[in-house]
Amino acid sequence: MKTTFREIHRITTPLPTRPTSVHAYLVPLDAGGWMLVDGGIDTPEAWTVLSAEVDAIAGWSALEVHVVTHMHRDHIGLVQRVRHASSVPLALGELDAARAAHAAADPDEEDEYRDALLRRSGAPEQVREALRSAMKRSRGMASFVAVDHRIPSSGGAAPSAPEWEAVWTPGHTAGHISLFRRRDQCLIAGDAVLPSISPTIGVNRQRDDPVGDYFGTLDRLESLAPELILPGHGSPLEGTARIAELRAEASEETDRIFELLESPPRSAWELSGYRYKGRDLPMTARIQALRETLAHLQHLTLAGRAVRIESDAVVRYAQSGRG
Repeated sequence: MKTTFREIHRITTPLPTRPTSVHAYLVPLDAGGWMLVDGGIDTPEAWTVLSAEVDAIAGWSALEVHVVTHMHRDHIGLVQRVRHASSVPLALGELDAARAAHAAADPDEEDEYRDALLRRSGAPEQVREALRSAMKRSRGMASFVAVDHRIPSSGGAAPSAPEWEAVWTPGHTAGHISLFRRRDQCLIAGDAVLPSISPTIGVNRQRDDPVGDYFGTLDRLESLAPELILPGHGSPLEGTARIAELRAEASEETDRIFELLESPPRSAWELSGYRYKGRDLPMTARIQALRETLAHLQHLTLAGRAVRIESDAVVRYAQSGRG
């Protein structure tokens, strides 16, 4: 489904899980041609929609560059099909590009990393085994393409689109980037700013403090004063009010997890369960909750509000007494 904002065409493709859709953006360039931002997950249904809309609006031969905001499979999954259809270069934030290349080159090591993370977090063996099986099944939902342009964390003009500034917006992933056009204060935000849910801030192996990174992202975006924000999911936003809300929500979640750090010390798995007590979360949501909990625990530890206690190969956390 296509919708247009300031001559930018939003193409909405389906997802097999919640959220049920994701947006790509087809952007006319000042020098001629088009930029595609994101794409969708690698399913026949998503590709059918994206391909038909690009054909109808511009044609694949008119593309100059494909920019992906971050490496999650619902945004990067169709890169191989886009490459075959258009032959245009692919651009991705440098940290996500490095992470995606490693995951493609050594998927077994990636699985070992995730399993070790679960083990240190105190997850039960049956959960670890279920995740191992799920990760192997999901490998076909994203295809790897070598990145042509690794967008630096320092930012700068987007490749082939100098009117668009690439802005490093970490938190959701370490290398997440957004695109900003100053002449009309338009921001293509990926998952850095979402209208009705808080973006997942998950622990990662590239950055020490994803929550702190996200606070920096929100400060950076607020200073740009965007008038129109085009997110990766949901409806467009006007102004910066949602950015302030997301800052408050992230801060409140950190404080909530701090309050759960009661005696005796608790593992991240236990704490993530307390966060959603009484709710029967599917495994993917439970793992997501664990990664979020770990990110906030890292933030609390770095701030001196929490301490790590290692015992029996499981890391537990407690309040430091500093508040």
